[in-house]
Amino acid sequence: MTQVDRRGEQTLRYQVPDPAGGGISGAADGRHGATYHLESAVGPTGPESHVIRADRDGTRTVVSDDLWAHEKEDNPDEAQTYGFSGLDDQCVAEVAALEQSIPPGPEGGPILLNEYPGIIESNAYQLTVDHGTAYVADAAANVILAVDLRSGEISTLAVIPGSAVTFTEEHKAHVDGMLGGATLPDCVVGASYTPEPVPTDVEVGKDGRLYVSTLQGALGEAFPLSTVYKVSPRSGHTRTVADRGMQGTTGLAVAPNGDILVAEMFGDEISTISPGRTKARTLFEVDAPADVEFERGTVYATTGVFDEDGAPGNGAVVSYQYRSGR
Repeated sequence: MTQVDRRGEQTLRYQVPDPAGGGISGAADGRHGATYHLESAVGPTGPESHVIRADRDGTRTVVSDDLWAHEKEDNPDEAQTYGFSGLDDQCVAEVAALEQSIPPGPEGGPILLNEYPGIIESNAYQLTVDHGTAYVADAAANVILAVDLRSGEISTLAVIPGSAVTFTEEHKAHVDGMLGGATLPDCVVGASYTPEPVPTDVEVGKDGRLYVSTLQGALGEAFPLSTVYKVSPRSGHTRTVADRGMQGTTGLAVAPNGDILVAEMFGDEISTISPGRTKARTLFEVDAPADVEFERGTVYATTGVFDEDGAPGNGAVVSYQYRSGR
């Protein structure tokens, strides 16, 4: 974890104990100069991940139970279904044959296209901390988790809902391009398809509610399907705030006046959503932004996740003087 000051100078704040065997994601401020982040690794019994507190002096403390273990035990989105629905028997059979013919994905799991329930998988992606609780957006589990920072106990606050789209010729062409030479049958065009929501960030607004950005699966990387939700930190009740004008959203921030800023990694822009609006509008364009934050009238964004060829980028932090209503 690197700290960047106002002059752009970088200071290493934290490094995982075993860089070769672990990963780090997310970052949130705590009290007395501490920060919180998420760490993943492969333990003796398989993958595991935890919320970590890093004190100003570099002291590392594990402050949560295993997020992966929670997913294995509860699988909170098991009652939700994703993929194609309403296909006739012949089309279901053709899609199933395609699934069987495709090698496992990069993470080792099968390619799922026909209707399927939420599976056991976890990717603790981002977090925020508020009043002794860390709220974690798990992009693979499709949930917002609440972690008691005193006890380490994990609970599921909200399962982020799926949102069906009508599968078009353009959608088919995009998916076909990901299948390594295989193609979807034509019968899927016009069908209902529900991508996994893939929550990518969670922030606390001035109203005390949680705001959550979603990617909307692989389709959301190529089409403007991303959605921002508002979640009650007490009940977990979830409702849509905005669902238009965002492509591949991977981060968000909430300004004091209620404006929501979103980083569209696959849309190459930072956008803003005004209170009461359901459509995002471009604030400024930037290459592959991963996340966005707001501080004292300035928007900060991490950018350059990948280059124009899709290779890993060099990364940068950019700033933008923000005025509501632009």
